[in-house]
Amino acid sequence: ADVVDTVGAGDAFASIIVLGLMEGWSLSIALQRAQDLAGRVVGQRGATPSDAGFYNPIRNTWDMT
Repeated sequence: ADVVDTVGAGDAFASIIVLGLMEGWSLSIALQRAQDLAGRVVGQRGATPSDAGFYNPIRNTWDMT
């Protein structure tokens, strides 16, 4: 992934770890998903995407629609 800006990547990672704990995911799944989201976040400028569709690929992949 091309790194554009690291702002928000740590928060994204931590939020998915907490979500994984709440949802009962295994540690390996939670870590993989946290890394996936953090990797997407560093590819954009700023911590918050301006397009809500940014999260659609993750929701679809994780079956969290």
